[in-house]
Amino acid sequence: MISTTTSALPAPAWRRLSRRLAHQPVAMLLCAAFIALTLVAAIAGDALTPFDPTFQDLGSRLLPPGTIGAEGRYWFGTDALGRDVLSLLVMGAWPALFVSVCAVLLAAVAGIGAGILAGYRGGRFAVLLLYLSNIQLSFPFFLLAITIVGILSPSVPLVIAVIALGTWVRFARVTYSDTNQIRQLEYVEAVLVMRGSIWRVLFRHILPNVLPNVLVLATFAFGTAIVMESGLSFVGLGVPTDSPTWGRMLSEGRDYMETAWWLTVFPGSCIFLLVLSINVLGEQLRDISDPKVNRR
Repeated sequence: MISTTTSALPAPAWRRLSRRLAHQPVAMLLCAAFIALTLVAAIAGDALTPFDPTFQDLGSRLLPPGTIGAEGRYWFGTDALGRDVLSLLVMGAWPALFVSVCAVLLAAVAGIGAGILAGYRGGRFAVLLLYLSNIQLSFPFFLLAITIVGILSPSVPLVIAVIALGTWVRFARVTYSDTNQIRQLEYVEAVLVMRGSIWRVLFRHILPNVLPNVLVLATFAFGTAIVMESGLSFVGLGVPTDSPTWGRMLSEGRDYMETAWWLTVFPGSCIFLLVLSINVLGEQLRDISDPKVNRR
């Protein structure tokens, strides 16, 4: 007798994704919405600013949030030069995201390359990688970054390179550990026995298995890069640009904390919420990539 029952076909990818999102907590969805809002602000820029962020009006200086001025309502108030704080926050999203994304990408490329080479070759390469990473991790890197940028004078490529220099170690150590485990698996040894090329082993069998952990690590590194960029801008060693940055806004508003709290609360909140949202997203990606969680 032939059974008429058939196994259920797997749901389409978009339906599985929608089901997964439907069961996510509200906090996760709010964090994703804030990240999307920041991306829109960084890309759109001037199109979203209610006022010209470079326009100065000393007659409208230090107006509290919600004040109606001659040009309209200042929802987030004005700074010491009469500039609209909301417009400055929107323009400050681009430097924070651009520098951080470029720094994380550069650090990921360098760290993955060094980690795979050391994990696959082993020997002197592994010893050298661990030696260099231990030396760098023993220093308070932010102080080292201030020294480097202060000596060489701030520039966009220098700030990106300095942040990448402080981030690549994490990618290298994680990639080294994963590669060292994967290269000992039977299917990798079988490829080598069948005279498969080293490049085939690295790019087809090792790199795809390393990328999930690297992606999770990149989200946390992105939040760290935003904090570092804001810290450098706070001490006056950030990106030398006419566009405002959140760290520079914090630095300019610290002298008015008792009389104009909004000059520090709003840019500080943007940094805090963006880093928090990225970390929550990283936690979610880590849970998704964890086989133990997926089997539940």
